[in-house]
This record gives sequence, C-alpha cells and structure tokens, in this order.
Amino acid sequence: LGRRRVSRLAGVLPTVNMFVHRLSSRAAGAVRLWNGEPARRSTPAPTPELILFEYEASPWCRRVRETLGVLGLAALIKPCPRETLRAEGAFGATSRHRPEAAAAAAEAGASSRLSFPLLVDRTAGVTLSDSAAICEHLWSLYGGGVERPTLDQALNPRRRTLLDFPLLAAPSALRPWPEAGLMLAPSEPNQQPLLLYGCEADAGSRLVREALCCLQLEYRSQPRPLSAPLPALEDPNSGFAAFGARQALEHLDRTHRTGEALGWLAPLPSPNLGEARMHPVLARLLGR
Repeated sequence: LGRRRVSRLAGVLPTVNMFVHRLSSRAAGAVRLWNGEPARRSTPAPTPELILFEYEASPWCRRVRETLGVLGLAALIKPCPRETLRAEGAFGATSRHRPEAAAAAAEAGASSRLSFPLLVDRTAGVTLSDSAAICEHLWSLYGGGVERPTLDQALNPRRRTLLDFPLLAAPSALRPWPEAGLMLAPSEPNQQPLLLYGCEADAGSRLVREALCCLQLEYRSQPRPLSAPLPALEDPNSGFAAFGARQALEHLDRTHRTGEALGWLAPLPSPNLGEARMHPVLARLLGR
C-alpha cells in the first residue's frame, strides 16, 4: 500500500510542479499588465538583423524584450545566464555566449564592463548596452507606422523614473528560482538556432524562454499576439515542432539538458574570464 501511495505521488508531482510554474508565470505577466504584445502597424514590420545578448531574469533585459514585442521585431537571442550572483560580470569556460558578448562590447566601445542587455544591430551597424538607449534606438529606426500603446508608454517611459526598476523586477521576484532564466544549466550546444513563436506576456512562452536561457540555447524570437496559439517551438537540429509549453520543455530536457541549474550560492567561476565586480549590496554585507 505504501509503495502504491509513493508511486501515485511521484506521478502527481510533475503536474503540481507545472501548475505552480504556470500560476507564477501568469502572475509575472499580470504585474506588467501583459505588456509586450505586437502593436498595430500601418506598414509591414521591418526585418533588421538584430542580435540580443540577454538573460530572462534581468529587469533591464525585460524592457528590451517588451519593446521588441510591441514593435513586432524578430531577433536572434543569445542567452547569457549567470554563473554566480557573487559578482557582476564574472563568467567561466562554460559560458557559451558571454565571451562573444564581451568581445562585441569591447569592439564597439559600448561599455567599460560587460552588462546586459547588449544589442548588436547589424543592419544599422551599431552595438548598444543600455536598455533605455536600446529601446530609443529601436523606436527611432523601426517604429514608423506603429501605434504605440499607452500602456507601453507608461511602463517604459523614455525618461527613467523611480518606479522603473521595481516594476521591471516584479516578474522576477515572482519567479526567483535559479532555473527561471537566472542561472546557467549544463547542456548540449545547438548547431542551428531554435525558433520560438511567443509573446513576452504569455505564461507558457515565459517558461520556454526561461529554459532556453538557462540552457544557453540560441534561438530566433518571433513575436506573436496573445490570441495566437502559444508558444510554438521549432528545433531544426532534431526536427521537433510543437505547440504548448509542456511539450517544448520536455523536448529541451530530453534533447539538450545535461544537468541542473547552478544554485544561488554558486561560487565565482575558476578561472574567471570576465571582469568581476562584487554587487554593492553583497559587498556591504560581507564588509568589503
């Protein structure tokens, strides 16, 4: 009898876990009032060659993803999850895209240290590393014919306010787990980028983006309205294509994942290949 109960519990746990993740993911979209859906356009959306280095849990990266979504712009996403929370800019040999991001930033003189988001616009020939500057750039060059929603103007104003960070960070506070697009998880690299049809505000799309981020799998993001069947993931490396977060997550775990995500207390990588700058709050707590 005891074994039967354990067996039943083992079968129920994945369903309960998925329910909790979906619920918190929906709440994360609600606190941003479901911003990020493609806006009305009077002209066809342009197709610039955009490469975005980012990680899902970053508040500032969220601002850029929302802007890409509102403008309906596709972008090649190169996820750069963290290997440690002890210092900003640190990364080791297991980081797949951070070395490329650091080289791109240094070449363009975009920043004295590696920070995210980092946008490489090959069409315009520019590299930008500040979220406000990136959003301004996207609207200036690719916002023609777009009826910008009042909600997006309020949540992502051109001038920073004291409410910017709390509102942008709220979704991450609702999903604080390392595997929620924050910390690196070991994986098999993909030879070709995956394709994700999703929406920034969609709960299922968020779960798939989080997994792609932790696994460092580069993918092409194609914004879709919330009314569309979401998310849809295509993996040209294996021929996989399906609608729905559960199927996509199962595929990523089965095909690409080779281990669990690093924890909150992960040490500095050794050797550290990046510029390590201890977070000021952590430095104060440690008396440094």
